[in-house]
Amino acid sequence: MKRILISLIISFFLTNAYSNSKFDKDLKKFSKDNGFIDSKGKIYSENEIKDKKNSILIIYNHGSDNDQKSDKCTNPGNNVPKVIRDLHDVNIKNFKVKIYRLCTGAKGWSKKEQTKMWKAHEKNGKLALELKDRDGIPLINKQKQNQRRRVIKDKVDSFIEEGFKNIILAGHSSGGWQSIKIKAEFPKLVKGVIGLNPGAGGTVKNRKDWPWWEDVRYYGFVKDLSQINAIIVAHDKDHFNSPNDYSLFKSINSVKFVNLTNSGCKKADPTNNYHGITLTKCYAEYEKRNKDLIKYLNGIF
Repeated sequence: MKRILISLIISFFLTNAYSNSKFDKDLKKFSKDNGFIDSKGKIYSENEIKDKKNSILIIYNHGSDNDQKSDKCTNPGNNVPKVIRDLHDVNIKNFKVKIYRLCTGAKGWSKKEQTKMWKAHEKNGKLALELKDRDGIPLINKQKQNQRRRVIKDKVDSFIEEGFKNIILAGHSSGGWQSIKIKAEFPKLVKGVIGLNPGAGGTVKNRKDWPWWEDVRYYGFVKDLSQINAIIVAHDKDHFNSPNDYSLFKSINSVKFVNLTNSGCKKADPTNNYHGITLTKCYAEYEKRNKDLIKYLNGIF
């Protein structure tokens, strides 16, 4: 009983250390678009899933704009891409795949908070983890990517309580990047990660010109990355995440890489750049032929 009480107290303080009433209020509005979706993107009731124990639940999280902007998950560039939707009801050995769309696009730092963090970094050459807002919340915790990582983790926890045991995180851009961080920090929480052009902190040039964004990008990674199990899909011409950005995972055997540079897929809607190549119909057709994601899932289960 004493151990349970201590656990609850720790949980309370961790939650409040990340709580942000404005973010949580906006998140509640975006969460109305959360839901289980079929191959067409149509939402259906969780009650239709009769065997959660023998389901593979893929939780998809979208990319994002800067901290001062909201990201609606039903916009073309943020909605669940065809390559993930095509996995709906696919059989992986004795399991059946289900897809869940998770919307986490609430705003993060205000412009004033972001500038305060940047100026402190410019002065000291490192992230100012000691800076807090008027309510005592560390500003680093209010950054959009760090808040959405908390939301993804909470959603996984709730699904585990409901009976889902075989969970895969998937995401594009920052959605994929935060998913990889979660897998690294809590290696037994989920079975694996599908990262579609995963990354954060803006373009390669942006991070070179403003090194503090590179520190923001890697904030939250644990030192030991050996427990990461993921498949990373990328393109050489992605100006947000070059292949060199994934060098820290190269020595990990459980991280698989798919390079779409020679796939024949070009930049197209919904983003019209190579950072969004994994969101295109072309990539979905490429996956049907090559079955990289299917092979990855089969390797896990």
